[in-house]
Amino acid sequence: MIRNTLLHQTIQTLLRNGFSYQSFVDSNSCFDLIARKQNLVLVLKVLTNIDSLRPEHARDLKKITGVFNAHSLIVGEKSKVFALNPDVLYERYDLPVLSLEGFEQLLASRLPVQRSFKGQNVVELDVERLRAEREARELTLKELSNQIGVSLESLHRYEHGSPAQLDVAEKLERVLHTRLIRGISVFKPIEKEAEEKNPPLTNSVLDQLQDLGLKLSVFERAPLNAAATEHHLLISHAETKQNVRKKALSMEKTQTILNYPGLIISNESKKMTMGNIPVLHSEEISTFSNAQDMMNSLKNRRKTSKKTE
Repeated sequence: MIRNTLLHQTIQTLLRNGFSYQSFVDSNSCFDLIARKQNLVLVLKVLTNIDSLRPEHARDLKKITGVFNAHSLIVGEKSKVFALNPDVLYERYDLPVLSLEGFEQLLASRLPVQRSFKGQNVVELDVERLRAEREARELTLKELSNQIGVSLESLHRYEHGSPAQLDVAEKLERVLHTRLIRGISVFKPIEKEAEEKNPPLTNSVLDQLQDLGLKLSVFERAPLNAAATEHHLLISHAETKQNVRKKALSMEKTQTILNYPGLIISNESKKMTMGNIPVLHSEEISTFSNAQDMMNSLKNRRKTSKKTE
């Protein structure tokens, strides 16, 4: 399947399941699609070969997950050596990866039952039920391990949360006459680090914003340059007048899904707004005494823009 077909089918899957979306396919961004259904925000990278995911893209995707309370996910078709199984959850750079069919199943509330782990497909067990059913049948760990053909040490690990191979889990279910295999949760937010690791700031504009007191998450391969986390502000830097419109279009698409206000900082343009997005000349940054002073000015610009529409 060519990538454009995979992208189209991913979009159709989102629409069938009631998501609104925006596409960033042409921007060489860390993500191709962002989508929302009520409070669920998905940030998707669509790749025919999941091993082509770039590490810098993965870093930004993980950061976006924490900053915007979203869920980053790779939708793919194959790796370098095998086709993706729709019932298996894969990982690349600690990001969840599903086939298109697996993604469709997930949106239909059917969780994957297997996880790719160290080259093997494993399942997660309901350890409380496993222990309870074994004890209800008055089986010792040794007796049950003999019945299913695994070591005592392995069964002990299973009862304490270690994943099991599918055939072992199925033997346990047959012997104990109960369902033990659990669906694997895909939408687990990645925990934010205590100190977020930003790339070294080579952008003097962002440096100035930090000097005002804005706490920034800086992106390397996203359609926007940064986000002010405490003020929920999206920030893009346009070095030329021609780039302002392009940045504004990208910002407007991002805003519609994330519901965050945006700001464009330009080195040249003197326009006050572009569409409904304030445009701040880079020299203006030094006129603000602190972050709140700047935020108040942007708020007034938005009000003025709405009155003139």
